[in-house]
Amino acid sequence: MSKETIRAFLEQMRSSYQNEIDAVALPDGTEDYVEERIDQGDRDTLLFMLKLGYLMGLQTGFAAGSSGDEPPTSPDIPGPLEA
Repeated sequence: MSKETIRAFLEQMRSSYQNEIDAVALPDGTEDYVEERIDQGDRDTLLFMLKLGYLMGLQTGFAAGSSGDEPPTSPDIPGPLEA
């Protein structure tokens, strides 16, 4: 998968879900923590955070499917991003 594909996927998600994303309240100190990790060049922690969020999303979708509920979808959203 190319960097361009990832960039396009993220732009599409931002365009489709910006209001929902903006409504998410992260715990106090999260932005400072991420900024520190960036400043320290702590790539491993940042990638772990991305993987953790992705895994939690997969689990949410699986739980919704197991309960018979449909996870939220939009016709403009491409299939899952494969890493």
